[in-house]
Amino acid sequence: MNASTHFQRALIFQGGGSLGAYEAGVYKATYELLSERDVKLGRQGMPIFHIVAGTSIGAMNATVLVSYVKENKTWKGSADRLIEFWEHMSTESFMDSIPSFNAWWNYWNYFNKDLASSESARRYYDTKQFMFRGVPNVFSLSQTLEDRRFLDPINTQYLYSNEPLRRSLEKFAKFPVATSYQNNEPRLLLVSVDVQEGSTVVFDSYEKEDGTRKTEYGRYGPEYSRGPNDHEGFEYIINHNDGIEVDFVLASGSVPVNYEYTKLQVEDTNGSNRTKTGNEKQAEDKNRVNTAKQVRYFWDGGIIANTPLREAVIEHRRYWDLVRKSEVPPLRVFIVNVHPIRQDSLPADHDALVDRKNDLTYHDRTLFDERMALMMTDYVKIANSLIKLAEDNNVKRSLIEDILKKQADTRNFSTGKHLKYADLIEHMVSVEQVIRIERKNDKHTISNKTFDFSNITVKNLIRDGYEETLEQEASILQVWDSEHPR
Repeated sequence: MNASTHFQRALIFQGGGSLGAYEAGVYKATYELLSERDVKLGRQGMPIFHIVAGTSIGAMNATVLVSYVKENKTWKGSADRLIEFWEHMSTESFMDSIPSFNAWWNYWNYFNKDLASSESARRYYDTKQFMFRGVPNVFSLSQTLEDRRFLDPINTQYLYSNEPLRRSLEKFAKFPVATSYQNNEPRLLLVSVDVQEGSTVVFDSYEKEDGTRKTEYGRYGPEYSRGPNDHEGFEYIINHNDGIEVDFVLASGSVPVNYEYTKLQVEDTNGSNRTKTGNEKQAEDKNRVNTAKQVRYFWDGGIIANTPLREAVIEHRRYWDLVRKSEVPPLRVFIVNVHPIRQDSLPADHDALVDRKNDLTYHDRTLFDERMALMMTDYVKIANSLIKLAEDNNVKRSLIEDILKKQADTRNFSTGKHLKYADLIEHMVSVEQVIRIERKNDKHTISNKTFDFSNITVKNLIRDGYEETLEQEASILQVWDSEHPR
């Protein structure tokens, strides 16, 4: 890479149901800004984003984008494709078909000042309709489960089917999705959660160090080795050499309680889920592993990592350290936060309280991760400067190496294995800058806004995302253009 393109850009999409339409508007504005600027700065051919990571609806947006770029070998038209995806998923609601609703509601609002605005009421009753009747191209109500444990009629569970969403994804993305750095294709990272393991699971469209595509997670150590020549390994492996499947995208968006678990075939390298025969025990002693296939269950990645910055940084380092075996390019990250952190008004009624709670539960919490990454970058620079100072003053290299070979207290984020001091300064990720576009909560917001797939709301969300991104045009371009953005 030349000096002007030594860095890589990463786009992080959050989960948030229908709020994903806002992300489509943000991406359209960002694409226009960056593609124009790259041409002016002589960066033709540079990907708009090298990494596109997402959770839940963000995973679906990310998949549609990366699939489009791979199939068309260009970023041109990708923003239009994502908006088409959202136009396909939106639907006309019953409230939208009542032309006199606003006037009727506003009439009663004149007598009762506690009433919500007519726009809030429209959104509120739209979501009621969708929650009970579904959205044709997103989800359908599959069954209601009465409480058989406590015999409480109020404690009824409503389960939805994501088959309509599966069909929508297959219409707008070509599965499986496999990309490569050599072909100048963006990397797709999707985050889900293994329900029983309680850990994030990252599906990756790039290959691993052995040349295959797979997802590894769970405990790590020599007891999970896959053969006599291996020393350590992960407990669970999902092989997907052909690429990311549609089931992986659905796993990232299987909202707890509302949806069934997403079931995936997983290799348990410990093989502890079944009884072994004498011959199997001998084989295990020889190979140190007894791999058994099993079905495991997955939920929405937003439970643990609704803004998967940390996962993107870890996977970025792993790829360049283990696969490319090269210096890790610095990252410039763009995060779309659809759940506002700050709000001017204090919630007073029940719906407003629930809405605020939901925003605080799922908002972007990666500021600490960003600060830690920046601090680590500074420590690495100081360490390298001191090493150079020592060498320039004729300190024996062997003395420096003795220090670098010592075990550090820090452990590898993925494996939990102790690092050496040398590992702390080699192949570390420098996060040069993080840009955040935060959706503004308007005065008409409601608690179930993530269910509002009405044509009017989706159109407005796309418009808001586009316009609010352009409002920050100057600061965005200043960051992307600078070779030293910090």
